[in-house]
Amino acid sequence: MGSVTSNQQPLIVAVCGDSGSGKTTLTDGMVRVFGQERVAHICLDDYHILDRATRLRTGITALHPAANNIALMTEHIRRLAHGESIIKPVYDHKTGTFGKPEVLRPADIIIVHGLHPLYSEELRNLAQVHIYLDPEIALLQQWKIMRDSTVRGYTVEQVRQQMVIRRRDSRLFIQPQKHFADIIIRFSRGSLYYRTRDLAHLDVRLIEAKDAPKIDLSDVVEASKNGDRPALRLLEQEYAGELRDVLEIDGTISHQKACELEDVIWAHMDNVSHLRPDRLSQLGLFYAGNILRQSDPLALTQLIILYHVVNKMHEAASEETL
Repeated sequence: MGSVTSNQQPLIVAVCGDSGSGKTTLTDGMVRVFGQERVAHICLDDYHILDRATRLRTGITALHPAANNIALMTEHIRRLAHGESIIKPVYDHKTGTFGKPEVLRPADIIIVHGLHPLYSEELRNLAQVHIYLDPEIALLQQWKIMRDSTVRGYTVEQVRQQMVIRRRDSRLFIQPQKHFADIIIRFSRGSLYYRTRDLAHLDVRLIEAKDAPKIDLSDVVEASKNGDRPALRLLEQEYAGELRDVLEIDGTISHQKACELEDVIWAHMDNVSHLRPDRLSQLGLFYAGNILRQSDPLALTQLIILYHVVNKMHEAASEETL
């Protein structure tokens, strides 16, 4: 279904994070499972108001709110939430300039990802699911250099210079948004990565806010046990000065075990089983430079986020019938 009828309220998922943190990789998996006909997918980079040359000349980074049309992005998300089509701007990362505006129609699910989707209270109130990507800093830098130097027209040295220039704005304007997230996703390099240098085997931590809606993953954690060390661990750890529920996904997980856990998670979503792709083939995909790879920890992360989204959709549907 490509549009929303008058009695349907679309679900808005906001995915926030610094440049190169994996927002597009995470959300592309969600779009592949739900189907493009059911999803309106917005990259907030399209709401830059300065092209690359102007930013370089003025020293204003894309992370600064002043370099983005926050008012227009807010209005456009609001209109999509009310079932209205929009004519949105387009920013071309390959050239660093603006393209021809395009029509975006509403859908059952609206995925908004970018640098500022949780920046204002108004933006936060428009979304029902709030996610922040917070990979360890060395990994973030590695991803950004790899992406910007292969697909965005930068040299490696230019990317390194930009990361230094952007550091202050990231601290002031991007990182504070993590405090408004329901789930913080933190990728890190674990034991298998250090042995193989393979980005397909990263450790993942999903850190939930105390007041975030909970989903039951106890049977998934139980099914992950394989010897002394389970592939998934549900813990309570301190984060940002308070205890949080944390789900850890071990980067050493085997593909066979990941597929077994996929079965358990999908069993929680039997009413949307028609969305299920062929095994994990539509999930866990990422680009290492120009090479398409697949990661089981990433696939499970995407599937758990899908579970959160489906659960929120059911909650909203139940409230509408009351």
